[in-house]
Amino acid sequence: MAKWAAERARRNLGPTLIEYVTYRAGGHSTADDPSAYRPKEEGDAWPLGDPILRLKVHLIKRGLWSEDRHTQAEAEVMDEVKAAQREAEANGTLNSGTPPSPRDMFEKVYETMPPHLVKQRQEAGF
Repeated sequence: MAKWAAERARRNLGPTLIEYVTYRAGGHSTADDPSAYRPKEEGDAWPLGDPILRLKVHLIKRGLWSEDRHTQAEAEVMDEVKAAQREAEANGTLNSGTPPSPRDMFEKVYETMPPHLVKQRQEAGF
């Protein structure tokens, strides 16, 4: 499908929408229990399984990835996520810190604030 769409675009025949349907094998987060809302046999309906695991296995088979590199990459990503969480929590959480001002949603978003937002900011009293 993607090859057909790419060729269509190269011939200047207009846009093409490609929809890929996949399956999220895990929960939404580590605090989520999918068994509370998914039938146990639901995963069997997706015979190709988890696309991320499939990609990992494919890359390892081609010699482009390894279990060790995968473990290392997961640790690097987790370190980055934890650092971002610490940085965000330094600004406060729902239980601590100073509540942000509604003015903050207008500041430091655009180099030059669009006129419609200038008007909204003024209407909000900021």
